[in-house]
Amino acid sequence: MPFHTYAYRIGRDAALLNEDEWDQIAPLLDARIVKIQKYREQTGVSIAEARQYEPYGQEAMKRYFELTGIELEHPEELYGLKKSEYGSLCPGCSKPFRTPRAKICACCGYRLRSGQVAGTLGDEA
Repeated sequence: MPFHTYAYRIGRDAALLNEDEWDQIAPLLDARIVKIQKYREQTGVSIAEARQYEPYGQEAMKRYFELTGIELEHPEELYGLKKSEYGSLCPGCSKPFRTPRAKICACCGYRLRSGQVAGTLGDEA
């Protein structure tokens, strides 16, 4: 079940995906990249233009909605929603540390003790 919290890469609360859920989304994102590459080869457009061309990523966004009930604005947002890439919840503000290796909370500035790192956002979250 997705865990709802602040997601740094999209700058708002969202549902982070566990490994099983991410494994359902990742192949769809990989297929999106292949489709973008093929579209660029066929048309000669820039990466930015090809990224804007849809339906690339719609399958991944649809699957995310099925898993979470949340609609995203763009498929690029999905890349920032993998739970294992976030650190544990900050004791100061209850938002996750930006990464498992973080020593300082990016939101409130809470500092962990010397030598300590955030660790992964656990299943209890």
